[in-house]
Amino acid sequence: MASRGHLRASHADREQVIETLKAAFVQGRLAKDEFDARIGQAFASRTYVELAAVTADIPAGLAAVQPPGRPVQALSQAEMAAAWAMYGIVLTVILTIVVVPGQTTIGVIAITAAVIYSAFWLLGGVLMVASRRGRLISATVPWRCLSQARGGALPPSRG
Repeated sequence: MASRGHLRASHADREQVIETLKAAFVQGRLAKDEFDARIGQAFASRTYVELAAVTADIPAGLAAVQPPGRPVQALSQAEMAAAWAMYGIVLTVILTIVVVPGQTTIGVIAITAAVIYSAFWLLGGVLMVASRRGRLISATVPWRCLSQARGGALPPSRG
C-alpha cells in the first residue's frame, strides 16, 4: 500500500486494513483499546500512506488467518435415512391427529396413519425423481434455447 503514496484509499482498502486489525486482535497482538483506536484511524485515513501507518507494526498476510472453526461433518447414509424416517413418522403422526375426527377406533387411526405415511413417501419419491430430471434438463435446455435464439451453433451434447 505504501508504494501508492498519497493516492486516495477506497472503502474496500479500509475494510481490508480493518480485517487485518481484527485478525491481530484475535491473535492477541493488539489490546482492546489499541484495537479500537486503530479502527478509528483506519476509518479516518484518506490515503494509502495513512492506511499503511495503521498496520505498519503488524506482520503482513495476517488477514488471511482465520480463527479455527468447528468442522462440518456430513451425515452418513444411515444417519440420513434415520432422519428422513423420523421426519416421515413425525409428519404422519401430526397429520393423523389433524385428519382423524374425535372418537374413533384404533383400526381407523392405524389405516389413516398408513395411508398418510405411504402418501408421504410416494410424494417424496416423486419429488426426488422430478428434481433429478430437472437438474439434467436445466443443464442442457437453456444453453440450447439461448444458442438457437441467437442463431448460433448448438453446443455438443453431454450424453
